[in-house]
Amino acid sequence: MITNYYTLKALVREWTPDLVGSVVGDAFSQARDELTLALAKPERAWMLRASVRGPMRFLFRSEGYGKARRNVATLFEAAFDRRVTGLRMAERDRILYLDLEGGLRFQAMLFGPRANVFLTDAGGRVREAFQADAAWAGKSAPAPRPAPVVATFEAFEARWRIDRKTTTQALAAALPLFDRTLAAEAVHRAGVTTANPAAVTEAERRALFEAARALRRELERPSPRIFRRGRSPEVFSLIRLRHLEGRQDLTEEPFDSVDAAVRVFVRRSLGEARFRQAYAPLEKALRSARDHYRASAERMLEELARESRAERYERWAHLLMANPAAGPAGAEAVTLPDLFAEGAPVSIPLDPAKSAVENAQRYYEKARRTRRSRAHAEERMAEAERRAGEADALLERLRRIDTYADLERFKKKEADRLAPFLAPEARTEGGIPFRRFPLGGGYEVWVGKNAKQNDLLTFRHARKHDLWMHARGVGGSHAVLRLPNRQARPGKDLLERAAGIAAYFSKARGSGLVPVIVTERKYVRKPKGAPPGAVVVEREDVLLVEPKLPE
Repeated sequence: MITNYYTLKALVREWTPDLVGSVVGDAFSQARDELTLALAKPERAWMLRASVRGPMRFLFRSEGYGKARRNVATLFEAAFDRRVTGLRMAERDRILYLDLEGGLRFQAMLFGPRANVFLTDAGGRVREAFQADAAWAGKSAPAPRPAPVVATFEAFEARWRIDRKTTTQALAAALPLFDRTLAAEAVHRAGVTTANPAAVTEAERRALFEAARALRRELERPSPRIFRRGRSPEVFSLIRLRHLEGRQDLTEEPFDSVDAAVRVFVRRSLGEARFRQAYAPLEKALRSARDHYRASAERMLEELARESRAERYERWAHLLMANPAAGPAGAEAVTLPDLFAEGAPVSIPLDPAKSAVENAQRYYEKARRTRRSRAHAEERMAEAERRAGEADALLERLRRIDTYADLERFKKKEADRLAPFLAPEARTEGGIPFRRFPLGGGYEVWVGKNAKQNDLLTFRHARKHDLWMHARGVGGSHAVLRLPNRQARPGKDLLERAAGIAAYFSKARGSGLVPVIVTERKYVRKPKGAPPGAVVVEREDVLLVEPKLPE
């Protein structure tokens, strides 16, 4: 419900007194698919932060101004120093406009597969687009598509779809400005329990229509709240949600303004996502290690619980030494009375090329080796039990952590104890195991350290629009110039600096000049069955550069 029409409309209403008359001071991106606009009046400053990436697109406001020093791309410079003259929503559509003096206008579309933010001129043509700038330049920005007005029961009936899976889905389709949360609330308030839209009676449809009308009136007077499970935010709503009230697993938290509720919900959601992204692989690694070592210890215990083969080998050796003439020459086995079991016959396998005494010596040696192996197995079992206990203790401590800050402290404090249970790439800063060279302006070169890492870098971490580099005709590391965004176009100097790094980490490092392949990552593929690090480049340019690391 964060980018629902009614939520955006409420935010516009609350933000207008502050933002109209403010001046655009900055526009930048310091996270993938996220845009920040900095606005200020003489006495106050704000930042509008928007994300165009699903599944959680958002728009919220915070006070003050802050910007990272590295990996930041400046955008929309034509809007700088222009005053905001208006803030508004498109009629019955989720497009938000920020009008600027001089006819320029920001247009935010935070929905659909082509979510974007545009800077347009007075004629509605795109001056700059946050996403796919080259494709949009000079074209008309998407026009609003007002949702149908469903003001009467007859209009509601005409839009009722019996081919939807649930009554809630049918209601959301009939009322296009309602999302699933609002539709579920209308169904609850109407008291309709029929799940199949085709089976909903006319009386029930009338009840649904009236419940939806009442909700629309309530949405004009928001009483925002967040429903959370523990610390994790689950649902944001502009109004009371009776279908969630009373649930034991959810806590309801009311807010005085939509602005504050949206800001808290988004920040908590981003924090929770960041926490889960760091927590999940660590929890999985510890759980897998504990289960692995427990299973190993159990297998070794079962093996050790069986009759010792060393004792059997030694008994056979004693019997053969007691009967040095036993068995004909070339026999593969001999049966002798077992002096240790009251004369019961025992069959002893023989090496036909050896005498009885030589076979006895062979079994004495096998008994000694088996005892040594058993001792080693006992040591390994003890080590497996120790490691299983260590992983389990760390896992128990990890599961008591519920904040990102506490998780980072735990990882730092227990780094040495965690290391044996983590894959190499998980033990590096930010989960990135490569050499990293910042070049400024949001550009950074990543370089693989070995063939396995080269594959990981090229096919797991590099994005399709990043620039892939490799010294031509010689062995070396894969290098990737990470771009701050899809529209970034690095200059020649920056490309040569990046290529110089690729040349440096190649077998041609000692050469004066080295040819380096430069291509977009999407033109690099791995042939089926090729060894680690081996690739095929389908399209390439070549730069002649000096092997050199950045100062």
